[in-house]
Amino acid sequence: MANNKLHGYNPDPSKEVEHYGKATYGNRLDQFNPAEFRKGMDYELIDLGCSRLSESTEDERRKATETVLKNLKEYNGYYSSLIHYETQFRNTDKKPTFKQWLAEQGETQMKEVDKEYKNDKMVEPKPNDLNNIKMQTLQPLKEAIKKEISNLLEVKGKEAEKVNKADAKKEKDDEKSSVTTAKGKAKKLANLEKEASKLDSERTKLKDSQKAPLAKYKDGKMSSSEYTTATKESVKRIKEIITRLKEIETEKDEITLAEKMGRREVAKTMMEKDTHMEILNIIKEAGVNLREGAGGIKMYYEIAKTAYQEGFMAGVNKN
Repeated sequence: MANNKLHGYNPDPSKEVEHYGKATYGNRLDQFNPAEFRKGMDYELIDLGCSRLSESTEDERRKATETVLKNLKEYNGYYSSLIHYETQFRNTDKKPTFKQWLAEQGETQMKEVDKEYKNDKMVEPKPNDLNNIKMQTLQPLKEAIKKEISNLLEVKGKEAEKVNKADAKKEKDDEKSSVTTAKGKAKKLANLEKEASKLDSERTKLKDSQKAPLAKYKDGKMSSSEYTTATKESVKRIKEIITRLKEIETEKDEITLAEKMGRREVAKTMMEKDTHMEILNIIKEAGVNLREGAGGIKMYYEIAKTAYQEGFMAGVNKN
């Protein structure tokens, strides 16, 4: 039967007593970590073809025991490291041998102060003169300051752009709101009239500038292509002026209409019930039959109401 208590520990009796300096060991297993020994036994028995400890023979357990003790004597965590090594380099073509890898791992562990690391990459610092110290300290500082200034300028630029956009929007909103009041509409109409007057003057001057080339063309002193070239810019500008004058007339009509509709809305709020009744009486006196129903008298009523509103606001503006 397998020695289950010691996980199959079955050493060679001739090797069981060993001398280590002044100490004598009668059971070599006492020198090692039992958990590490169990890992080693499992590993070595599987390597021998035994899937379980209970299925192994005495010779197999003895052979495995001696192999595990030998490896643990070489390195206490031999099998933990071996399992880690095989896991790390599984399915890898290029890999170090386990002995090489284990030696490298030993170099990463803490050592006594008087011992050296074989793969130590630390070097003694080179003596620096004053120029080297300045380059290593001041230059990075200059670069950091430049970068910070650049970032601040970029932030300031973005903030200024936001302010400009906000100002432009406010100006546009102010211009829009200015035409909603009577004074704003009058000012807008005056500006449009002024602009139209300037454009008319400019158009007159441009037409006058075309008279001399036209006379030469009529006298045969200038070809048609020469005349076209001479008057090209003035003709183009006159077309632009005509287009703008049409736009001004449209804007004036829109402002006038907006003002008219605004007056009507104001007048509507001033109309009380007796006013509505008076409008109906006016329609009746004009010969409209009020018995035709709402559909029949609606048109007459709206005309009379609009006339009242216009008259009411005209009187308000006059006063």
